[in-house]
Amino acid sequence: MRRSVTLRWGGATATLALLLSLAIASVTATSPSGATTGPSATYVVDFVATAATAADMNDVGDVIGTSRLDPGCGSSCLPPEDTVAWRGGQRIVLPNPTPALTPIFLSDVNNQGWITGFVGVAGTTTHAVVWKPNGTTYTAIDLGNLPGKTISTAVGIDDLNRVVGWSTTQSFPPAGAPFLWTEAGGMVGLTTLGSPLEEPLGISPGGTVATYGTWFDLDDPGTVHTLAPPPSGLLVEASGVAINDAGDQARFLVTNSGQTLDYPFRYHHEGEGTWQQISTIPTGHLSSYGLGSINDAGDITLTVQGAGMIAYGPDGLAQLLATLVSPAYAGSVLTSVGPMNASGQILAEMIIGQSGRRVVRLVPGAPCATSCTRVAAIQMRGSGPGFCDQGSAQASATLTVTDESGGLLRGVRITGHFFDDYWLDQVVTGKTNSLGQVTFRHVGPACVGAIAFLVSDAAKAGRTFDRTTGILTKYVIPLP
Repeated sequence: MRRSVTLRWGGATATLALLLSLAIASVTATSPSGATTGPSATYVVDFVATAATAADMNDVGDVIGTSRLDPGCGSSCLPPEDTVAWRGGQRIVLPNPTPALTPIFLSDVNNQGWITGFVGVAGTTTHAVVWKPNGTTYTAIDLGNLPGKTISTAVGIDDLNRVVGWSTTQSFPPAGAPFLWTEAGGMVGLTTLGSPLEEPLGISPGGTVATYGTWFDLDDPGTVHTLAPPPSGLLVEASGVAINDAGDQARFLVTNSGQTLDYPFRYHHEGEGTWQQISTIPTGHLSSYGLGSINDAGDITLTVQGAGMIAYGPDGLAQLLATLVSPAYAGSVLTSVGPMNASGQILAEMIIGQSGRRVVRLVPGAPCATSCTRVAAIQMRGSGPGFCDQGSAQASATLTVTDESGGLLRGVRITGHFFDDYWLDQVVTGKTNSLGQVTFRHVGPACVGAIAFLVSDAAKAGRTFDRTTGILTKYVIPLP
């Protein structure tokens, strides 16, 4: 799971992300010996939410982020944005412990489901917060600030529910210090335990903490390891870090001259430490980039030039994740990626249809050989008025479902989603007829862009839904 929030944008649009993804699609990752590295995997899509953004995911698949619910107004309104956790199939809005401070920002979720973040506007008064699971909801705990400070942010939390962060002042120059918070002991200054006077940038599940120039273990914060100097011409970025329990890290290094371009590196902690560049693709100020996670095997998930990538450990180079996604989702575009959890699931955002605000989990999938259900075809039709105030957008999706030999299947229960380019998530279900077909229809507000359809399940007793082949998403633009 991720232990830092590092996705950065420079104004790139979904279209730019698509073009950049296509531009670098031919890059192949090789190890220093020249051999292609990493498992041969096919990822299928578990849908989480639309009109949403993702911040983190834990090993049981809990996801945290933001979300807007569809009030049925299409493009004519802006629904409120909720800060939420998706847990056990439920969308749970997180409470604000200090309503005078808004908005809410999330940074991390551990394997016990505890969430960290802060409330308030960055640069003004902020309070670090922990959200503790409490049945089907959460209890919010305001962590406050270190004495004499007015700003605090929680960077992350380990699996012992230990929170690290930074508390500082609004004065110039600011006077800040790192902190450790536990439910039993409250907030204490980390430097009093022997840690360096540097801001924590990431924490591993076992409590290994990364700062700008060092790393240490919360079990022994006085034993501090200094990072090896970066390669010539590069500087360590003073931003988020992904770190595993051993101290291996994923970071971006930035050129110290010219255009200040960022490149992703894997830091091997052994010995005096070494830096391995995992991609030669630079990221500048016009596109997004960020780190997802680094696990115990050294696998790194990351975003470069607005495209999700993975670099398999221990020394593999970055390759496009899009090339590993099932062809059944052809036409969709993988944009940013977050952490990979212990089950191999990868948190991601995708363009499905024409909108990129779909949060999904990429799940390792295996082809089905016998007793399968496959969606062999999706036919979509759409129509809409000539003017936005003179009617509705209409769309239909007709699916054909077969077995592994192409034989038509009756009685397959299909679950699908209609999306538009705004807030719509219309869940539909139905069973195929004797021709192996089922048709779904959508009627809604006009002028909402493309209407997309995603198949999330095709269930029949004794059979396995195969998401590695066929077609599982398509879209249509309703036109007069």
